[in-house]
Amino acid sequence: MAKECKSCGNFYKGDYCDKCGYGKKVVSKSAAKYKKATKPERFRTAEDSKLYAEWDKEREQQRKSDPNRNKKFLVLVLIVFVAMVLFVLYQSGAIFSNTRNEVIEQYFNAVQTKDYDKFVKCHAKEIRSEYESDRKSMGLSKSEAMEYLYADLDELYGEGFTINVEFGRETQLDKDEYDLTEYKEQYGTTPSISDAYEMYVTVTFSGSKATDTANLYIYVVKTSGYWRIIGMSEDNGIVNEDTGIVQPETEQTEG
Repeated sequence: MAKECKSCGNFYKGDYCDKCGYGKKVVSKSAAKYKKATKPERFRTAEDSKLYAEWDKEREQQRKSDPNRNKKFLVLVLIVFVAMVLFVLYQSGAIFSNTRNEVIEQYFNAVQTKDYDKFVKCHAKEIRSEYESDRKSMGLSKSEAMEYLYADLDELYGEGFTINVEFGRETQLDKDEYDLTEYKEQYGTTPSISDAYEMYVTVTFSGSKATDTANLYIYVVKTSGYWRIIGMSEDNGIVNEDTGIVQPETEQTEG
């Protein structure tokens, strides 16, 4: 007489169900998928509850007997730990960062070579976003955007001009020494700054048509682990020892 399997409902003859293996002392792996509680608890008989408890016990024993269980857990813990350490080091700028001098050198190198990606990367994210927004609104490619911004340099100094940067005095700024009010008014938000410096540099533009020198104050900040430029202004006065660059005084004539 056929019997109804209490596990899957199949009718079978013999000592165990030929579909799911119920009743067989050693259940094959193919039948293991049926070892889960499919019948709501409120409809279970005492025998059902006993069977599900046995299956739960088997699964727990298999889990504990897995020789790689502890190894897999340790590997996972190690991966998470390394990821956290790398993130903290990245945020602090200890790795994958740049220096104050490097970001300024990169800026002028990008102007010289008309490298748009390198150029915008020198700036804080709010300034980068505005450059990109303006470029797209004007329908310019990246190379066209750099031509638009700095075409006058080719006219002044000739194509293939070079830019040389000489670093002078650098001054670390406290939070009360830089005001980002105007920056926020222009860009809407301000970067999260962990450090800030005023860098005094002498920049020389040289080409086939002319050579000029400019003395600049460049303001760089450390944000998200990287040094970025947030502004610059030209020093039109006489350079002295306070700037870190001593140049011969020039005669001044009255106009």
